[in-house]
Amino acid sequence: MTIKLSMLGLVFLTGCGTTATITRASGPAVEAKIVGGDRYDVYVETPSGEQATIARSDIQDIDHPGSTAGVLGGIVTAYGALNLAVGLPKCETEGAAFCTGVFLPMGIGLPIMLWGIATNSGSRGALDKSPSNDLRGSLFVAPTHQFAGRPDTPGLSVGGAF
Repeated sequence: MTIKLSMLGLVFLTGCGTTATITRASGPAVEAKIVGGDRYDVYVETPSGEQATIARSDIQDIDHPGSTAGVLGGIVTAYGALNLAVGLPKCETEGAAFCTGVFLPMGIGLPIMLWGIATNSGSRGALDKSPSNDLRGSLFVAPTHQFAGRPDTPGLSVGGAF
């Protein structure tokens, strides 16, 4: 039981961050979510919502999120699979509390492992996808029910951010 509680505590201590730590040559490390990238730059969004561009030539290392959760979740999942193999045959005779203990490590480890893998893959994949529209600028055209202040006359509104 002590091992189960230790593993559970360890998994909760890993946290669930989604920001990457980007180590730069010309300044301090940046904690931000990677939202895109191209041949020359990596586009990030800080936890405060600010958007920034970091030159790839300035990046020394990127620590992507989710790797710790993926590894610890994998360890707990492996323990849960072993626990299922040993405890499942005794589940009917030992009762509900025993059966819950048999399934609990797998029920905790598998979602944490999958979250870690998905988060890590998403961050790595974002390095090579084009940035979202709000980083590149956008243009919109919307129909309106007025034109030149006259109601019931169709018109268009055009706007954008660059």
